[in-house]
Amino acid sequence: MAACTAAPQDQYYLLSSTQAPASSATGQGMVVGIGPVSIPSHLDRSMIVTRSSSNRLNVLSGHRWAEPLDENINRILVENFDHTGKASRLETYPWTSRAGVDVQVIVDIDRFERQPDGNVLLSARWKLVAFESGVVKASNSYEKTGAPNGSDVESTVSAMSDLLADLSGEIANYVP
Repeated sequence: MAACTAAPQDQYYLLSSTQAPASSATGQGMVVGIGPVSIPSHLDRSMIVTRSSSNRLNVLSGHRWAEPLDENINRILVENFDHTGKASRLETYPWTSRAGVDVQVIVDIDRFERQPDGNVLLSARWKLVAFESGVVKASNSYEKTGAPNGSDVESTVSAMSDLLADLSGEIANYVP
């Protein structure tokens, strides 16, 4: 009898671009390189992680990222940034030396998970670097929470996507 019961299938999730495209691409000739994006090692896994307390994590079996989380975040930052119209071209890290990147966006994520209160927290540090000279043009920390529309994992991932769109918009404000 036990052999007849099917194990529940894993469900796979991706972050998505939620930022609306700019009305017109203003791309002022700036080539922006997005990445690298770093995430804490406890998030660097295929299963989705939430917090049940400040010191306890829950690894959600059966709920997996469809691609490595850092790669998904980087790709969504590129898509969101593209919608701002702030660049004539975007490059994804790692790019070739021939790419001609003018400024690089580096993002270090410290926290990015559903919290015990049900909200999603994104805590990150970012910097905008002139690629040729290495001069930091702008840097800031980002910490915001978003409320999912439900208590399910898909609502959590949607709220995470919304926070990435907000972070992208904040960074884009510093690009000349």
